[in-house]
Amino acid sequence: MAEQLSSEGWTGPLNGLRVLDFGQAAVGPIAAEYLGWLGADAIKVESPRGDTVRGTKPRLRGTGHTFLGNNLGKRGVMLDLKDPDGHAQALRLIERADVLVENFRSPEVMRRLGLGYELLREHNPRLIYLQSSAYGPRGPMHGMTSNEWFSQAAAGLTSVTGEAGGRQQFSRGTATLDWSGAFTNLQALLVALYVRERTGRGTFIQTSQLQSTIVGATSRIAEYFASGRAPGPMGSARPNLVPDQAFACSDGYVAVSVPHDGFWPKLCDALGLRELRDDPRFATSSARVEHRAELIPLLEACFRERSAEEWERLLHEADVPAAAYQRGPTLSASLLEHPQAIAEDLVTVLDTPYGGMASAKPHWRFGTTEARITRAAPPPARPTPTGPTAQGPAGRGARAHP
Repeated sequence: MAEQLSSEGWTGPLNGLRVLDFGQAAVGPIAAEYLGWLGADAIKVESPRGDTVRGTKPRLRGTGHTFLGNNLGKRGVMLDLKDPDGHAQALRLIERADVLVENFRSPEVMRRLGLGYELLREHNPRLIYLQSSAYGPRGPMHGMTSNEWFSQAAAGLTSVTGEAGGRQQFSRGTATLDWSGAFTNLQALLVALYVRERTGRGTFIQTSQLQSTIVGATSRIAEYFASGRAPGPMGSARPNLVPDQAFACSDGYVAVSVPHDGFWPKLCDALGLRELRDDPRFATSSARVEHRAELIPLLEACFRERSAEEWERLLHEADVPAAAYQRGPTLSASLLEHPQAIAEDLVTVLDTPYGGMASAKPHWRFGTTEARITRAAPPPARPTPTGPTAQGPAGRGARAHP
């Protein structure tokens, strides 16, 4: 049964805060979305053209799935910021806002629209303004556009992605760096809100997708300085732990790790390879790394004898970290049926005006309150015949869709 969306009787930890999302696509809108899940009144501010991902396919009742997933819990308003009336309405919204989020390619975009931080802080000294660009406000790449894949390339992640000896690849399964960038933005905004409680003053925050991507590559950068060798792709394997990778089973794959030597005897016993426990080539982590080429074929032959689910069960019983690859008809269906996801209430199907929509549930659990998705993404906002001047809850002179 689909979950009904409602805010009735709910007070989130950020209740009373107002967030204006001027962002596009992912890293800005997702950060604003999460503030809404935590109780803030998040309002999506769109130009007459709409967010760049409103039209992405597949669609639910004409609206792109990416937009729907990145804007849950928000109200919406359409403003033409290049029009004097639309600009004035934006200023009125900003005067009453706590947070403004935008992720245009350059800080110059909002400045040219007359909405740069230097001007806005005069209207609202308590405003927290987050500007999340592609590559940052300086340097030769300043002002260039980007997305998840460009950041992977620019930060060098493609050089360590793919099969050993193969060509460099993108990690294309899901836009992980969009989410890590959004969490970087969320973290910065929460810190700024805490500081404002102490000082009474807002602030200007700058982040970039390149910056958050490089942070995620720190261990591979450190690997180069420690070894003097440029790291390369290793498939699913990890350079400093053996085994720590996926193994083909009779019907799929299982991911297995031995994070320290205490797990090695447990793995050997579970696999029925007790003769390997004390083999000096494999008895320690450093020895297993050195003799990777000898060990991995032995493990591969063993894992092919059973199904992925069987190995997952046996390894869990032996207290060895392992997870079978999920193979449902769709990723959503697989997760919705996963016993651990069900036990922890991690995913849901939301009853929205666009139809049933699978979604992750809020990430945080608090002892005294909760995070919650209270509404679907906003429908395309429309101005009145004389412009978007109807009185509405988003502020005087602007209409916000509930």
